[in-house]
Amino acid sequence: MATAVIFPKVSLETDAGTISRWLKEDGATVSQGEALFEIDNDKAAVEVEAPASGTISYVRNAGEDVQVGEVVAHILQSGEQPEAAAKPVAKAAPMTVAANGKSQPAQQSSSARIIATPLARRIAEQQQIDLRNVRGSGPKGRIQKRDVIHLPTAAPKPSPVAGDSPLNAVWLQKDGPGTLVALHGFASDHNAWRGLLAAGRPRARMLAVDLPGHGRSSRTVPADLDAICVMVEQRMAAEGVDEATFVAHSFGAAVAAKLASRGFVRVNALLLISPAGLGPEIRDQFIKGFVAAKQPSSILPWLHELVFDPSLISEAFVRSVVDQRKDDELSGALASLAERYFCDGTQTFSIRPDLERLRIPVRIIAGMKDRIIPFAHCHSLPGRVGLHAFQQCGHMPYLEQPELTLSIVNEMLALGRSDR
Repeated sequence: MATAVIFPKVSLETDAGTISRWLKEDGATVSQGEALFEIDNDKAAVEVEAPASGTISYVRNAGEDVQVGEVVAHILQSGEQPEAAAKPVAKAAPMTVAANGKSQPAQQSSSARIIATPLARRIAEQQQIDLRNVRGSGPKGRIQKRDVIHLPTAAPKPSPVAGDSPLNAVWLQKDGPGTLVALHGFASDHNAWRGLLAAGRPRARMLAVDLPGHGRSSRTVPADLDAICVMVEQRMAAEGVDEATFVAHSFGAAVAAKLASRGFVRVNALLLISPAGLGPEIRDQFIKGFVAAKQPSSILPWLHELVFDPSLISEAFVRSVVDQRKDDELSGALASLAERYFCDGTQTFSIRPDLERLRIPVRIIAGMKDRIIPFAHCHSLPGRVGLHAFQQCGHMPYLEQPELTLSIVNEMLALGRSDR
């Protein structure tokens, strides 16, 4: 017997909503628990899951206003056929009579409900675009991302010229079937990823970005993660990258999660290594001590805290940090970043809401002996997020276990391509 798919109540403010898009084609085979369609509740895209297994048969189309409790589809069992009367029928446009006596389509009222995707609404709000003046290119005139980002009134798209971005970036690998963007952790830079490359090469070209206040990037201290994301998005645009898989460490992982949830660039898959932003605690003594240390003798003990096996910290690693500390402007920027984002031993931001919103492959690698960010922060992750717990490993899994980390990087690249 067919199972009805009911439009649920997702907002306290209204008893109606819109199917923003079907995630399964009409006539497709679905399994119980699979996401069937998204609802636009003006704040976020909410997925509705299949109540049973079978073949989906639409009753309502994407873009239509639907009342809570209304049947929007049926899930048919083997041998069942959809009733013709239950299928969606295109509605004729209302007609008016012109002065010449000929009928013509009625003009839409200026007070009609604006149909737009949640992402389009978010971009419009951030860029102060009046959606009443935007013509949608989606089904039934639905306003989509491309309709607002190409408007003259929207924030200008960065020109693909390196000098236009405040962030430095280096192509660590220029060949490959896709793109891997790498974001380093706090008080590091793009060179951190060379330890991973010593284990082999990812199956993609690889762009490593210096975050603001790090490496060769601008010494500015952005107000929040969104402001950092804007800079990374500009850098990617300058490099001609509009979609990528991300690998990111610690503070950079928090930036990557926020960037993926913003949706301004397409993130195909996300690998977060020892991510910040999953809980409030962070080791305050390390942050203050590492930022203040300038001599090899004072820097080395703090570097040892980053790893489970201190022998992994090479002399070259120490020298690179010493050289960074010779740049007073860079040291000042790091101190300001620490005060803003890790004030009083507290992570002043959270990426859990961002991870909850994501519908892409996401995995986390965390060292169970991490002395900087507690491994316990990885408890109670969203159900869609996978966890790789590395034993006998500290805060830098990509340095401590590079071969295993690289294999997971390549898995995420493959998942990102298959998920497109």
